[in-house]
Amino acid sequence: MLSKSLKSIAVIINKAIYSIIKLLISYILLGLKMNTCSYCNSKQIYILKNGHIKCGACKRKYSLLKLQRDKEIIHAFCSDLNVLTASKELHLNYVTVQRRYKEFRSLITEFLDEDHHIKEQKSNEFDEYIYMKNDNIYMAQNFLTYHYENSIYNLMLPSLYRYRTFSKSEEDLSKFLFLNRISKLESKNSLINDFWDFLENFLKQFKGVNSANFVYYLKEAEFKFNYEKKTQEEILLKLYLS
Repeated sequence: MLSKSLKSIAVIINKAIYSIIKLLISYILLGLKMNTCSYCNSKQIYILKNGHIKCGACKRKYSLLKLQRDKEIIHAFCSDLNVLTASKELHLNYVTVQRRYKEFRSLITEFLDEDHHIKEQKSNEFDEYIYMKNDNIYMAQNFLTYHYENSIYNLMLPSLYRYRTFSKSEEDLSKFLFLNRISKLESKNSLINDFWDFLENFLKQFKGVNSANFVYYLKEAEFKFNYEKKTQEEILLKLYLS
């Protein structure tokens, strides 16, 4: 009983020491940015007794330790680390990292949709894709991929489940969908095909993606295909802090 108590105390002490070290490191790493607010870039900032920062302009209060932690989670996300690996490497709770990843995917989806509305008139080609994780075509994911300005944008199409009452075989349905697909390609060597290959490889790292959440993983792949890692981190941090 005493041994368990000592072990529990040791764990608490180790976590406290780790937090203190991380806080000191974060102050050093963020030293050059401490004279501006991380949210609004105002110079009207104050260091509170608990070590948190308060901005006199936007009135935000935030922890540099938390900010550094969020940057590390963003780095892990953009490095394609899964939730379990990221939580172990960063010494964070699995649920905390999982929740952040989910939030990142939601922010990315909103960002890409808004960006597309600005550039949608510049799309010069598009093609329809059916992603199947098994042999059941009715459960496949159907979406339209656009190519514009050397970037990719994806738009989900109605579920193929609506064809479940199709009177013919699944093979006939596949032929029907292929012949009636939405497509306008300028060449066979399109960036669209490169993205589809990227998507297939990207999704292999997940054991399975729920149909309701597929769009968020599709958008994550789109985001990572369109932007370099450094740019991904910069955009995601800005979205997360806004």
